[in-house]
Amino acid sequence: MNADAIIEIRFKTTAEGGRQDAIVGTFYGCPLFIDGEAFDCRLSLNGKTLLLGETYKLPVKFLNRDLVLPKLSQGKTVILWEGKEVATGRVLSFENENKKLVS
Repeated sequence: MNADAIIEIRFKTTAEGGRQDAIVGTFYGCPLFIDGEAFDCRLSLNGKTLLLGETYKLPVKFLNRDLVLPKLSQGKTVILWEGKEVATGRVLSFENENKKLVS
């Protein structure tokens, strides 16, 4: 998977209203919210198990890159959604330097 960006993300614990279980697999797919607008994405797990309450730096690939990238900037807040907010974070960097970004 060629990532579009790297995000730093913290998954809420169950007590905080997050998921019930850790995330396991090769990738994790969910809507990623930017300024109240949802975009489908895939996070590469690289064999990691993502524990609730922990913060991770993860590569993200957007299913419709051309719609998303103009809305992002370094430090931009993002939310991961599974019918409810399960994680919050921010954009750290971009993998493709030939992108158009909002300043």
